Amino acid sequence: MKISKTRQGFLFAAIAGACLFPFISTAANIIVGTGSDTSYLVLQSTNLGVRTYEIHYTFNPGGSQDGYSLLSQVLTSDPTLAIHAINYGSVQVPSYYIDSISLNGTPETGVATSPYVPYWVHWVSGGFGYQNPDFSFNVGAAPVGSWTLSFGVSAHIIQPGSWDALFYSDGTSAPSVVPIPEPSSGVLAILGSVVIFKRRRIS
Repeated sequence: MKISKTRQGFLFAAIAGACLFPFISTAANIIVGTGSDTSYLVLQSTNLGVRTYEIHYTFNPGGSQDGYSLLSQVLTSDPTLAIHAINYGSVQVPSYYIDSISLNGTPETGVATSPYVPYWVHWVSGGFGYQNPDFSFNVGAAPVGSWTLSFGVSAHIIQPGSWDALFYSDGTSAPSVVPIPEPSSGVLAILGSVVIFKRRRIS
């Protein structure tokens, strides 16, 4: 059965739209750093809006790269942002919690009196180190593809493709960004070739 030109155009547009979707979804990412590996950091609040940082670096297996190192890269790249972090550990073994994040001098600070909300809630996906349901620390691999509460930014050991998020909230809801790494260039190339193949088949 011969496909009409109208249906040909619709089919081609649908396939092309599917291929372009990954580009649309990455349009809001803010690129930071250099290196062959990538992790992501989300900052979300009323003042900041929702910011997704795609952070490039060189992964050091067995090293101490953590969520705080990602945040430090973002702060270095963006002079409009500033933080106040509290170290509950030591200089040698830090345990950083973020108390305040400011944009252009306007701070959003954790509330110091009961019920202590909102505050900068740390969430993770992938990497190692997260919070158990009983609020104890788990050194194991954090679930991938969904958000899990963390034990502080320096407790989360990152790995390529991992996500961190700081969400100024009451801690009962996860960030609005889904923590799924963007498709690789290889996947995009395959999708592009599907478009060309389909176009030839229906010509």
